[in-house]
Amino acid sequence: MDAATNHSVTLISIIVGLSLTALLGNLYRLIRERKRVAWDALPLAWSAFLLLFVLNYWWALVGGLAGSQAFTNVAEFGLLLAPPMLLFVACSAALPRFEAGETLDMRSAYEKERRVLFLALVLYQLSIWATIILTRGFVWDNIAVLRTTILVLILSAFFTKSRRWDWVVVSLVLASILYRIGIQPVR
Repeated sequence: MDAATNHSVTLISIIVGLSLTALLGNLYRLIRERKRVAWDALPLAWSAFLLLFVLNYWWALVGGLAGSQAFTNVAEFGLLLAPPMLLFVACSAALPRFEAGETLDMRSAYEKERRVLFLALVLYQLSIWATIILTRGFVWDNIAVLRTTILVLILSAFFTKSRRWDWVVVSLVLASILYRIGIQPVR
């Protein structure tokens, strides 16, 4: 890795760390104030997916699979920054934040934030596709099929306001990311 790549990986790692901080910080606040929380498992399932999704993205970044070594100008570097920033937005939207002393209904908070979560994830997938096409050209392999499946599923959840469908989507994308993590090489 050259100096520019090292710096870009460091900056992106910081953004990824902020994503995990937002996700886990919101989870911690919910657990700490659990007596005032009306729990809902759906946003927790999306949070589990996002935790694995962020870790998978970071691992791909460190392994050189996320395009960090291929940028040649500032515009490409900006495109390289889009995925981690969109993951930050998704992680921030997955679990609700609330003020101390306030009762929180996670189900209603999820209903208010779900479109932000899905939009961030759709834009994330599109930015990953753009980065791949820019750095490696169009490649249609098993991972591309998986990536496209996740994109289509999340896009369908964005346009369909159905908790049942949200459950189907989160179950399928969670299974997809578990599969991806299972086959992603360590080195």
